[in-house]
Amino acid sequence: MVADFRKKGKGRIYGNKILFPVAGIFLSLIMVFLVFVDLHINKQKEELISQIDYYQNQILDIQKKNQNLRDEIANADDPQYLEKIAYEQLNEQKPGEKAVIFVASDEKPAEAPKPETSWTSWLSNTWNWIKSKF
Repeated sequence: MVADFRKKGKGRIYGNKILFPVAGIFLSLIMVFLVFVDLHINKQKEELISQIDYYQNQILDIQKKNQNLRDEIANADDPQYLEKIAYEQLNEQKPGEKAVIFVASDEKPAEAPKPETSWTSWLSNTWNWIKSKF
């Protein structure tokens, strides 16, 4: 005769049958929460990286403008540079020269219609076919 030393209490079996599924659901919920938090953090990271790129581009533009201003200050005493500025910005002329002014029209040229790609035309044709059936 072999003795069975396992306790055959209903409470323990009942507790194990509920404990493991509840623990599994709890861990699953925690994992889903962590995935959503990770996605949110990655989104914020991408936004911050794009802001950094934007500000770096602004810094480069300001540095270029600063260098142009320094060059203009350095050339302020040069007669050729002053003559160039007088022609370009002040519309000055030498004696005997005539100024010619070109007036650009405000109208924009008509844009050619964009050709539909194969999948967009297929999609619109399919949609039109579905609408015709109803």
